[in-house]
Amino acid sequence: MDHPVVVAARGLASTLAAHTDDHVRARALAPAVIEALTAGDYWRLLVPRALGGLALPPADYVDVLTALATGDAATAWVVMTASTSTLLAGYLPPDTAQAIWGAGAAPICAGVFAPGGRLTPEGDGLRLRGRWPYASGCQHASWALVGALIGEPPRHVVCALPMDAAGVSIVDTWDPIGLAGTGSHDLVVDALLPTTAVTSVFDQAAWVDEPLARVPLFGLLALGIAGVGLGIAERALGLVAARFAAARAGQAPPSPALASYATLRARLDAAAAATRAIAIRAQAAAEAGTVDDDLRGALRATAAHTAATCAELGRAAFHLVGGAAIGRTSPIARAVADLEVLLTHRMVADRVLPTAARVLLGQAAPADL
Repeated sequence: MDHPVVVAARGLASTLAAHTDDHVRARALAPAVIEALTAGDYWRLLVPRALGGLALPPADYVDVLTALATGDAATAWVVMTASTSTLLAGYLPPDTAQAIWGAGAAPICAGVFAPGGRLTPEGDGLRLRGRWPYASGCQHASWALVGALIGEPPRHVVCALPMDAAGVSIVDTWDPIGLAGTGSHDLVVDALLPTTAVTSVFDQAAWVDEPLARVPLFGLLALGIAGVGLGIAERALGLVAARFAAARAGQAPPSPALASYATLRARLDAAAAATRAIAIRAQAAAEAGTVDDDLRGALRATAAHTAATCAELGRAAFHLVGGAAIGRTSPIARAVADLEVLLTHRMVADRVLPTAARVLLGQAAPADL
């Protein structure tokens, strides 16, 4: 039986396409969509149960994102980035995490893990200075979780700070070919933080002792991206199917086009099944105690393969429709652009595959796999 949140996401998805044009124009999600996501508790999908969150199993998480992306890609992407940012709750000091997410709080988080700044001691706290591109959903966020470097040799840490803190600003830089509605502008920070707002996922163990906390953070992020890709590709093929079904008598698609559609549909179903299967394996391993290196490598390889497959399917759907798909506002053209932008994310880009392969061949997994 599907998780109630998955069922709810499928229902919400049917309303999202009506907002896509507004999302693209505004380069932000519509207020009505933010309200619906907040009411549906989508900002707490991966918040630990210790903080009252849903802590969705990975397969259900993928299903939620896939469902949302069939309606609107930007909505699914912002939910994905905001919810994976909450995985850091288990690494921040418990009192800090409780202050942000406790008592049913559901803040929207803008997260950029890459170290875009540096921390230096200042008085009893730490001064954070830097600039972080790709801060998806930052216009709606009340908290930012950003990566930084500290010390010599430099060590990677993550910092949590309120978006309304002095010295935090958004620079309007986001004008992409796809996923425009995610509002992934730059964050610029020059702010003083308490030491309790800083943690590391590399040299500090999570204090949360739950199965989801044992699933590799980067593997779960990659699965989320793959889930969004599956939903966008599903929408693209659905548009092709609707066009074929609406063909007038005597103008039915030729057999080669039908054969191509059948092949694309089978490839999408196979990618979705593989993604869900590896997510279920990860959950089972986490419940049993730990996710081993081989499974860590398989998680990343599967997510990268799924993302690439979805991009290929989007391009193929575009060419199946042909000239009718070339308009700037064509839903299929938008799906292609969204998938190409999605594929640039470092969690699913081609460069992760050699590392995943080495791990699958028996080498130890690096900390960032």
